[in-house]
Amino acid sequence: MTYRVRHIHLLWCIKTNMRNSILIILLFAFSSSFGQTDSKNENNKPVNLKEAVEQLKIIHHDSTKQKILAMTENEFMAGAHMGLGMWMRNNWGLWKGKELADYFNSIGIYHPDDMSGIILTSYYRELQGQEWKVEEQVKYYQDYWKKSNEHFQKLETDTAYQKMIQARNDSLQQAQFEQKKAEWTKGKKVSGYVEHRCGILEGFFLRTQIEGTIIGWQGDDLVLQIDKYVDEKKKKRVIKCYDVKNDTILIENHYLFDLKEK
Repeated sequence: MTYRVRHIHLLWCIKTNMRNSILIILLFAFSSSFGQTDSKNENNKPVNLKEAVEQLKIIHHDSTKQKILAMTENEFMAGAHMGLGMWMRNNWGLWKGKELADYFNSIGIYHPDDMSGIILTSYYRELQGQEWKVEEQVKYYQDYWKKSNEHFQKLETDTAYQKMIQARNDSLQQAQFEQKKAEWTKGKKVSGYVEHRCGILEGFFLRTQIEGTIIGWQGDDLVLQIDKYVDEKKKKRVIKCYDVKNDTILIENHYLFDLKEK
């Protein structure tokens, strides 16, 4: 759970510049082919941060470095985490507790993702001619884990904290829903999926697609005028399941719908 939470920021960064991120992921996925041909040799595996950065400088061609220099630090980190970062974690023994992992353990860093994150940040800053600020990076990850552990411990033991977090989540969900209602107004076209097997466990293969025009909202449910049954064979089943009258349907699971582009 903590692993997924920590990468929300990385996913957001990828969306901010998808083209550059995808490019750098593809490049780094094959990073061992850039530069040295003997990079798999055990002697070339770094044992500390300085050697790791120097090794990356050797591995990458100048053209790759220029692409990195053209990116912001956030863009680089977002694109490199699952490409170059994964390559380092797998090939430099960060998951297996090899010498480089031992080095990071000695400075208080224990998760391979954090290790590769510090290497990538330091490498980027080296290319940019900036200070690495290693102590600051280490503190960032240590503070993250401290806060994360405290958070999940409180979720298990502190009732008041649980209620506060739940209230915050409810408030956020309500705000998102109100924004959706403000955008999904009468007359707009939508497309989505509804069930066609009443009383049977829900699942993708038990859904069929419809297209419709928004009539409005009834409480938290979306009211649609059905314009089209994508699969006409499922029409009678949908009408029965949702008690459709005059092609008007009440949609509770409107998260399965999207606004249609004009």
